[in-house]
Amino acid sequence: MPQQLANLTSLQVLCLQDNLINVSCRWESLYIRRNSTTVRPITNLTTFGAAATGLSGTIPSTFGNLVNLQTLALYDTEIVGSIPPELGLCLELRNLYLHMNKLTGSIPPQLGKLQKLTSLLLWGNALSGPIPAEISNCSSLVILDASANDLSGAIPRDLGNLVVLEQLHLSDNSLTGTIPSQLSNCTSLTALQLDKNQLSVSGTIPSSFGNSTELYALDLSRNKLTGSIPEEIFSLKKLSKLLLLGNSLSGGLPPSVAHCQSLVRLRLGENQLSGQIPKEIGQLQNLVFLDLYMNHFSGGLPVEIANITKLTLLDLSFNSLSGPIPPEIGHVTSLTISLDLSSNSFTGEIPETMEGLTQLQSLDLSHNMLFGNIKVLGSLTSLASLNISCNNFSGPIPVTPFFRTISSSSYLKNPHLCESADGTTCSSSLMQKNGLKSAKTVALISVILASVTIAVIASWIVVMRNHRYMVKKSLGALASSSGAEDFSYPWTFIPFQKLNFTIDNILDCLKDENVIGKGCSGIVYKAEMQNGDLIAVKKLWKTKQEEEPIDSFAAEIQILGHIRHRNIVKLLEYGYTMNITEKSDVYSYGVVLLEILSGRSAVQPQIGDGLHIVEWVKKKMGSFEPAVSILDAKLQGLPDQMVQEMLQTLGIAMFCVNSSPAERPTMKEVVALLMEVKSQPEEWGKTSQPLIKQSSAQS
Repeated sequence: MPQQLANLTSLQVLCLQDNLINVSCRWESLYIRRNSTTVRPITNLTTFGAAATGLSGTIPSTFGNLVNLQTLALYDTEIVGSIPPELGLCLELRNLYLHMNKLTGSIPPQLGKLQKLTSLLLWGNALSGPIPAEISNCSSLVILDASANDLSGAIPRDLGNLVVLEQLHLSDNSLTGTIPSQLSNCTSLTALQLDKNQLSVSGTIPSSFGNSTELYALDLSRNKLTGSIPEEIFSLKKLSKLLLLGNSLSGGLPPSVAHCQSLVRLRLGENQLSGQIPKEIGQLQNLVFLDLYMNHFSGGLPVEIANITKLTLLDLSFNSLSGPIPPEIGHVTSLTISLDLSSNSFTGEIPETMEGLTQLQSLDLSHNMLFGNIKVLGSLTSLASLNISCNNFSGPIPVTPFFRTISSSSYLKNPHLCESADGTTCSSSLMQKNGLKSAKTVALISVILASVTIAVIASWIVVMRNHRYMVKKSLGALASSSGAEDFSYPWTFIPFQKLNFTIDNILDCLKDENVIGKGCSGIVYKAEMQNGDLIAVKKLWKTKQEEEPIDSFAAEIQILGHIRHRNIVKLLEYGYTMNITEKSDVYSYGVVLLEILSGRSAVQPQIGDGLHIVEWVKKKMGSFEPAVSILDAKLQGLPDQMVQEMLQTLGIAMFCVNSSPAERPTMKEVVALLMEVKSQPEEWGKTSQPLIKQSSAQS
């Protein structure tokens, strides 16, 4: 960073974000020093941004001399060290963005002097120690986010003095103690996230939260909370997300849950809740996620659940529910993600009405006492996952493309199920495929497997001997002439696509009429295999003794790696992890969402040379430009609520393209998030609720 910038005495805004500055920070000379005879008058600076750069080093204490500084944005860099206490001297500071760095040490109490501070973002560092009570002196604070650190100690009671505080995010730390009831004094609070901490075993949820009438999201998951859920919580008219899973909460789910008409996500799994599921839950018209798994609920499944017309996921597994599955469950046609009733005591047959769940992707009825035929399951054309094992089903397995692809583990321990050629009658030759365990069957399977294994090993030995001979014959001279590199057998071969061919098949295709290209390192032939597969074969030119054959390959690979073409797609996920998983598909879906929202293709020239759409969006979001600038210009003039939905969808897309596969949602969660965003046209004129940061969506 050039020191001559200090000569710009009238400079007010300095933004360097999204540049490849990969040197250590040397910023001290840019700012005045009170004890120096040479004073550099750069105190007019109000905004300094160096986010999303390669800057490293520590934050200089001389930042405290910027008396007019209002915004300091140093997030997503390689900055280390501690937060300088001198920042408490920047009394005009409104926005302090230090998230996504490698900061250590404690939060300096001196920050409590910043009475004009509205946003304090410290998440995603390695900060430790307690949260200083002095932060409560920041009377203008609207957003405090210190999640994903290693903070410890109790949550300061004095935070309840922040009467204009709207969002408090302290999740994923090591906080202990109880939840202070004083937080309910923050009457403007819309989002409270304290999930994934170690709050006291004896701690309860304060009933005074019923006074937080603006509360939109309450996430206390993955703690050690005990006691019952206060009924006052369900009086919050604006509460949309109530996430309490993974605690030790007891008692029942009160009928007053029906008063929470704005609820979209109700996640109470992994607790000690008991009693019956109240029929009043059917009055939650906006509910999308209902998650009560791993509790002690008993009784039947209320038929009123059919009234929840927006429900996409219902998980009641690992409870003590009994009785028949009500036919009304088939009327919940909005169930698209998952229906999980496993590990209960349901009896009776699968209701015929379930054939109406044509959009359902995952169904789990395992470990119950259900019986009868499973013909109705053949109508569920969208199923991607099914488990009906450990029941007493009987009759033929449906003959559908889905049932042809699933393994027998999906319907194990149903001894009276059978396979069928027509879907109506059992085929004697295929009876009880999944239940055959006789000694004769086991012996027959063992003999077949042993024979196949021996045949495969023998064939492999023959092929490898022939392969070794051909390779040594064709490359022996090269191996002896190149002392630095050994190109002899065995080679490391990574098959990106499985093909079946022999060396003779390749040699037969090395003819002049099959030449499709020539390069500095060899000649390329088109080779057609006996099964019709077409592959390209490169025959290397003979090299001189002093040449390194690998050099030309390195140059070619480097060039190929920088090619940008509409018909060439970068396998980014494979490059990161060398492993293709479901989360790779999630990444790809996120890219598609970004293309739709921005109206740009993934490698469109106007995005920038060598810049992928994901990088482009991250760059735009890291700047001081409004997020709306990312959206397609065609969206201009649409209702504000619709634009707000697009911005929320943008957040979901960025959630999908997280560089860490583990941090990405599943496609089921993506669908649920998109369903939450969606609203009816008649709601577009209403004021939208504040956006909740992405981490709340992961629970």
